[in-house]
Amino acid sequence: MEKLSHFLKTIHAPYIRKIRTFIMRTIRNRESYLASLSIKPISTKYGFDRGQPIDRVYIEKFLRNEQERIRGVCLEVVDGTYTKKFGGTKVTKSDVIDIFKSQKANIHGDLRNLHGVIPDNTYDTIILTQTLNVIDDYESAIRECKRILKPKGILLATLPTISPAWNLKINLWRFSLQSAKYVFKKYFESNKLEIISFGNRLSAESFWLGMSAEDLTIEELLKEEQVTPLIIGVIAVK
Repeated sequence: MEKLSHFLKTIHAPYIRKIRTFIMRTIRNRESYLASLSIKPISTKYGFDRGQPIDRVYIEKFLRNEQERIRGVCLEVVDGTYTKKFGGTKVTKSDVIDIFKSQKANIHGDLRNLHGVIPDNTYDTIILTQTLNVIDDYESAIRECKRILKPKGILLATLPTISPAWNLKINLWRFSLQSAKYVFKKYFESNKLEIISFGNRLSAESFWLGMSAEDLTIEELLKEEQVTPLIIGVIAVK
């Protein structure tokens, strides 16, 4: 019975999520929340309880734009969702690393020091989304990523410019176009480095308030500006 119950929950989970997020947005919609002038966020779960977190829209847009680069032997952090989604059949091997032991990861290691765990020149592509902002010595992680990339291998990273910090113990850094360029130029040649921004003042503010992508229109989401972006995308070639 326990296995059957778990199976039924798995089958219905996507539908339950859709119903829950619809109810959340109906009970407390964007207009009523803004009109209330509340000092509390509309969501304390990055908008997950209302739908798709706004930052995920830009993360996926970045990776979709660069999906031809996701190929060969790939490494991703925590799970292999984006490798599978955007790499598809172009990926010959997919590794997942986590500093914590996890069934989703086949490599247990610390990105700051992977000597003895991952050899030099191992990966064609590394996908590193929203990770460097929770690593204290993030420059060591960038250095290690370059070491384990094959010659001409590609690092695809995303960084937040703004984000709620629900877990204060691990939320350490936020980046700008210039700070991302400054730190990555220490380890990658300028002509092999591209820094891109995604989002705008409204989407950044909405994410900060806990809204979801469904709370904004497509036009509001897709408007982009460099002054107040939400996500920084980094393409670094070894």
